[in-house]
This record gives sequence, structure tokens and C-alpha cells, in this order.
Amino acid sequence: MLSHRCAALGTDGVRALREAGYRAGVTILAAVDDRPEQLEMIDFWKRMNDAFRTAGLGSIRFEMVSPAIGAIAWKGSTEASGTRSERPGVQCHFAAGLLGGVFSRAAGKTVDVLEIRCGAGGDQPCWFLLGAVTNMRSVHAARQTAARSGPGDRTSTVPTPPRHAPGTTS
Repeated sequence: MLSHRCAALGTDGVRALREAGYRAGVTILAAVDDRPEQLEMIDFWKRMNDAFRTAGLGSIRFEMVSPAIGAIAWKGSTEASGTRSERPGVQCHFAAGLLGGVFSRAAGKTVDVLEIRCGAGGDQPCWFLLGAVTNMRSVHAARQTAARSGPGDRTSTVPTPPRHAPGTTS
């Protein structure tokens, strides 16, 4: 798949995928609603999920993890569906960029997106965390520290995907 070939190019390939995704996300949100800030949250998520499904991008669900960090479960992402899990870890660079574009435009400020679990090749969704850049840098640093420490040392300060399916949209 093209996205995984680009990612194999290293940092430049990943950056190109994220930038292309970001531009696509801004465009998708503009097509969904030109004033997203005026929508009720439930209407925003319903419209976004409908737009993703209509575009053949799968479905998304949203849940707040903390007052400053949200989680997105993206099921049926073509980027994740196009590969198998022989490449474990973060794989959906275009998708992360796309979500960043959608939510940065909706919030009117930069929103950073971090993929924390890829559902590549399986029935599970890809999970992304999103929030302000400073918050996401802290999350990323905490996740790296926890990964180096080993799974038994993870603390509650490291956000993980919710155990249940988020229920804001279907």
C-alpha cells in the first residue's frame, strides 16, 4: 500500500503522509459544515461519522479521556485495512494527519493527534488521542517512558484507549 511505502521512507515519508492527511481533513470538515463551532457536540460527531461513512473511510467514535484529551476509535480505516499486523505499532500516519486537520479547523487552533493503537488487518479499531500540542507532548513522553519501563510499570497518568466502545456516535 502506498501509505506504508511512504512511511518506509522514514521521517520525510511520515511527514508527507501527515501533511496530506491534514489537508484532506480540513477539506472534509469544510464539506461537512462551514461553521462547526456552532454545532452541538452530538450533531458534530454524527455529521463527522456520516461523512466518513459516505466517503468510504469507515466510522469514527469519540470519547473524552480527560478534560483535555479526547479519544477517537476509527474502525474500517483503509490505511489500517490495507496491511496486516506484521508491522506492529503506529501505522496510520495519513489518518492521524486527517484527524488533526479536522479537529484543528473545528477548534480554530492546532490540535495534535497521536495514534496509540493500530487495528491493522483486524476487526479492532485504530485508536487516536487528540488534544492541545502541549498536552499531547506530555502524553507522548509518558507513553515512551512507560514503554521503556515495561507493561507492568504503566501508571494511570498514561492515557490508553477506553475499554469499551465510545458511545457518542454509532
